Amino acid sequence: MVAACRQPVTPARDTIALVKDIAAGTYAQGREVVVAAARPSSSGEIFIAGSPEYSERLVAEFLECDIVYNTRGSAWSDGLKDFAGETFSCICDGTFSPYGSIHSSDSLRELAVRLAIAALDTKCNVSVYDLDANATKAQAKVLILSDPWLLEYGKFDIDTLFAMTSCRVPVISPQELMLDAVFTGEHKAFNVGIICDSAFVGTGIYPRIFNSGANGHSIVGARCFEGAGSLYDFLDSYIAAGHTEPLDAILVDDLSLDQSDLESQLSAIRDFSLEESMLYGKYVSPRLEIINSGLLTMRKCYDILRGKDLFTHKIAMPLSRYYDVQRRPWSEDMQFLLIPRKDV
Repeated sequence: MVAACRQPVTPARDTIALVKDIAAGTYAQGREVVVAAARPSSSGEIFIAGSPEYSERLVAEFLECDIVYNTRGSAWSDGLKDFAGETFSCICDGTFSPYGSIHSSDSLRELAVRLAIAALDTKCNVSVYDLDANATKAQAKVLILSDPWLLEYGKFDIDTLFAMTSCRVPVISPQELMLDAVFTGEHKAFNVGIICDSAFVGTGIYPRIFNSGANGHSIVGARCFEGAGSLYDFLDSYIAAGHTEPLDAILVDDLSLDQSDLESQLSAIRDFSLEESMLYGKYVSPRLEIINSGLLTMRKCYDILRGKDLFTHKIAMPLSRYYDVQRRPWSEDMQFLLIPRKDV
């Protein structure tokens, strides 16, 4: 009878075979790379990995970032580049992306782990003919997974690998940060809008990561609606879909949108002297915030570099490098070559 009253134990999530092989040393080359990069150094670079659509936009945002008063670390622009002296290395995967077309979740999970290993490695490939990786590159001191697919299918495995090998390189997901923002704190959001690129509306990835985030934070009853375009465009689609309940928060995962423009539109909606308040006011709760994944990512990265003393402290403009992913010849799995892009 005592045994029957116990709560059922939920089995722990299992990682993929590649992670187990690296941790056990069966895949010796992968283990050597992870162990060698276990302690991030200020001389390393900030790697952003994923599809070109997400990754290259995020690099561009980082290069222009000025959201912090640098001498104090407070949230205030000071006219100086927040990431002066840093190099952002972009792993542009135009080969396997769009990730929604990869039907095997295990394949996508393996690809995510291989992207992480490529970021940590000190070697890359000169060209598609260089199978032995005869070029050199910097190690990652921070890894940013740009796409929502890499959060849903991969970050868990990367985190597991790093924990099993004592690798301390921080791994950031922009989408995870914006979900954490609505599911933590005093006022949790239950009815959430998500603005993303129109190409990703209807793919199912945003509702999937939203539900995963809600489950991870033990939030019951949360729901989301995805759309694209300006705040007005998004609300038009929300209304056209038959929704009437006010939104508690709007998450923005489209870096082509200007945050100040979205805030201006929200201010107009809250201004009773303007027509926008009549059209959209009842669909926006008084506490609604517009949460931008790009801004959260840049702030998180800044705090990590400052807190762990990983800034280069070089007096120079931030730089960018680009690497293209090419499928490895004669390979049937997710192995690839990482080739520096020339003339960028």
